[in-house]
Amino acid sequence: MIAVTGATGFIGSSICRALLSRGHQLKVLVRTASRAQALPESGVQWVQGSITDRAALEQLLAGCAAVIHCAGAVRGRSLDDFYPANVAGVEQLLAAVSRADSKPKVLLMSSLASREPDLSDYAASKFLGEQIALKAPPGVGLTVFRPPAVYGPGDREMLPVFQLMSRGLALIPGNRDNRVSLLYIDDLVAAVLAWLDSEKVPRGVFTLSDAASAGYSWNEMIGVAAAVFQRQVRSLCLPGWLLDTVARCNLLTSALFRYQPMLTPGKLRELRHPDWVCNGEQLSRALGWRPQVALQQGLELTMSHAGGRGP
Repeated sequence: MIAVTGATGFIGSSICRALLSRGHQLKVLVRTASRAQALPESGVQWVQGSITDRAALEQLLAGCAAVIHCAGAVRGRSLDDFYPANVAGVEQLLAAVSRADSKPKVLLMSSLASREPDLSDYAASKFLGEQIALKAPPGVGLTVFRPPAVYGPGDREMLPVFQLMSRGLALIPGNRDNRVSLLYIDDLVAAVLAWLDSEKVPRGVFTLSDAASAGYSWNEMIGVAAAVFQRQVRSLCLPGWLLDTVARCNLLTSALFRYQPMLTPGKLRELRHPDWVCNGEQLSRALGWRPQVALQQGLELTMSHAGGRGP
């Protein structure tokens, strides 16, 4: 029996589908009953509650050999908005693991943003969550994954960027020479399965990426997109003052209308950071995992699932 949090999100649902296809029985934590409709009923036990709900966590972990923690907050105005899910949630989960009779091993799905905690409240919260996880007692088998930008069928963050490229335009929020690593969803899922199958739990923080060890600049991503879509893709660097104004207005408006914003000054600092390059060599040595999907193939698969490869 495998426990999963964040199972209705892009990464969590992809992991759950892979686990179910391999015949695993799952226990899944959901905040509301309506969220349970995102996955099939067969092979899944639903536990309703939040990541900070002690009773729900104990019910979730009972009888489980492993827990894959994908739940987290990605939108917010301040650290207070991210803290409950990304920090306190990790703390509560590990406390529940220490109380569980089955002593499940733990995989914490973090983010490469945690490498630069000063950039944003989101990055800071992911870093703090990692620090709590790494302080878990030695008897707890615990691994932290730090993936870069993950894309693929079902993703809603990278897809609009690719769809715009399919129409011949790439909007660049920072310097076109900034570099970023990418990871196709199937390769991330394969890493999770390799972790699950491993008898020895590698302890520590592990980054993952595709096989492009130097990552991609915007020009290189545009070149791949042009080959996939078989058309010229023009680039446009968005004016800094314009993005700054939109982000500040979004922050103010979100406070007025009480919603959690995505585009904030902190998120812009993340988008403009010049170096989001990482590699998965350490994880490969620990688990024997190797990424299989290069950007061109991943982009073709993503767009095919989304309904076409552009004009």
